Amino acid sequence: MFKSDEVNEYSSPKEYYSWKQIESLVKKVANKMLSSNKSYDAILGITNGGIIPARLIARELGISHILFISVRCKKLNKEEMFDSKKYLVVDDIYDTGDTYSVVSNEMGKFDCDFAFLMRRFANNDDDAGGKIYVGEILNHKRWIVFPWEQKTDVENSRNH
Repeated sequence: MFKSDEVNEYSSPKEYYSWKQIESLVKKVANKMLSSNKSYDAILGITNGGIIPARLIARELGISHILFISVRCKKLNKEEMFDSKKYLVVDDIYDTGDTYSVVSNEMGKFDCDFAFLMRRFANNDDDAGGKIYVGEILNHKRWIVFPWEQKTDVENSRNH
């Protein structure tokens, strides 16, 4: 199921992020894009993890058009997309690169950049020629738990 050295939610130590930390990462990513003078016609959020970051980054960039890419099938309803538009694909974390590779290939002919709140370990291809924006580089093997993944007291009380 999992490789012994692979970071996963079951056996890896966890690091919990707060909404304040997420807002800070969103602002970092948005500021990098704003300083690049790039503009986008729409945001494509990768489900499930990219739904909330997509909305937060859209707010910072003033973009109202948001579409979603299903993480399970990694297929996009391209009938809603136009060749002449510039897209920003958003996800919460660039971990193994598998999702990025599949979605990047799926996007094919479309003009798009990618934004991640965080990325595990920096690579030489960090910005892929100015097409990848990252808020924070993680140099550890802890499983990140985002605030939208944390159960609330209401949810916990229902389960008991």
